[in-house]
Amino acid sequence: MSRSALGHWLLIRDSLEGYDPEKLIRMLREYLAPRVPPGTRKLTDEQHDTMAKHIQRMLNQNLGPWYTETGLYLGNESFGGYCWCHRFFGQKPTPNMSVEANIQLIIDALERSREWLFKLDAHFQALKRDLPSGPDDNDIRMLALADGIVTTMNLTMEATGCEEAWYTFADQALSWMFDAIGLRPGYQAGKLMRKLFAFESWHSPSEWELRASSEKVAAAVVEDEGRRHTH
Repeated sequence: MSRSALGHWLLIRDSLEGYDPEKLIRMLREYLAPRVPPGTRKLTDEQHDTMAKHIQRMLNQNLGPWYTETGLYLGNESFGGYCWCHRFFGQKPTPNMSVEANIQLIIDALERSREWLFKLDAHFQALKRDLPSGPDDNDIRMLALADGIVTTMNLTMEATGCEEAWYTFADQALSWMFDAIGLRPGYQAGKLMRKLFAFESWHSPSEWELRASSEKVAAAVVEDEGRRHTH
């Protein structure tokens, strides 16, 4: 599990609100319109790659941590269904040379990534609010935490379709979850997570497998907490 700094999730979450698609559309249009005038039949490889690289830089410079800190960059293999070769003026068999249509594809892909982050945030907030915290609540706390892990995984599997390298996002989502609810899994829990949540591309764990693994991890987290409080 990636050990991101505590408070990392807040940085990501707070940046979701600052996204301004209208501004981004204007910038993309300003850059692309003169380079792909109406009537353009196709681009050379060099034109295509130069423009794609420029837009990748533009996104990095103009989008917040929800984009730059999450691995959800446009064209990543697991998310948003965007591919620079086939979506960016390179559709098969006939490329779509409309600047507006190509901008829309970019905006749609970004929107799909953001949708996952919004769903995670709603889930994390509910989990934090409802997590039992009394000294005698260990069993219910463990079950609530296990439920939280299962939901985090399910939201990620649904959003990625368990495609290429989807597990890197599952891993991140889990560390964000613990961050959002203010918990820091100890050594044992971390070790268990690496072992039980070692998923593969194109393969989703079965429901019972995920539930069993989540309960083991949740039990280790609660146990670690107990140990910390008694020392």
